[in-house]
Amino acid sequence: MKTYICPMIFNSDYYPKLHGCIVLSALVVLPLLIGSCNPKSENTSTEENTTIVPDTLPGDFVKFFNQFHEDSAYQMEHILFPLEGLPPTTGDGDTSTITRYFWQKADWKKHNRFTDPGHNFEQWYEVPNDRFVEHWIQMKGTNLYMKRRFAKLKDEWYLIYYQGMRPVDRE
Repeated sequence: MKTYICPMIFNSDYYPKLHGCIVLSALVVLPLLIGSCNPKSENTSTEENTTIVPDTLPGDFVKFFNQFHEDSAYQMEHILFPLEGLPPTTGDGDTSTITRYFWQKADWKKHNRFTDPGHNFEQWYEVPNDRFVEHWIQMKGTNLYMKRRFAKLKDEWYLIYYQGMRPVDRE
């Protein structure tokens, strides 16, 4: 005759093992969670996060870039209107395939210096040569980018292209 193990005996042996696994998991995971929940130290000011590194950009571009964001009249004088680019996405499933778009002087809103106190964005500059600079801003964790192109024409820097925040496939 076969003897069957009572389910209560099985369960009573099982729960101490389960309880041990839960405790062990908590001991391993809890320090990781606590460490990731600590606020990041604010050793860098917002100004440090938005200043550009002069040695990676043409020297006269740094001066232009600062004045471009401080002086609205200077900004308007250094944009080639109608300015080619793309409007920002509307976020409502906007997958329009606009191939050419032009910003008009009458509709232009002044670009201020980019600040990111919440650290939700990354920004960088691409400098293929000393007469062309591309400024990128990406919302972290997304494929949303804002892009501006600046070119040195004769002896002055100008904004020659502006794409508002929209999805871009970068490879």
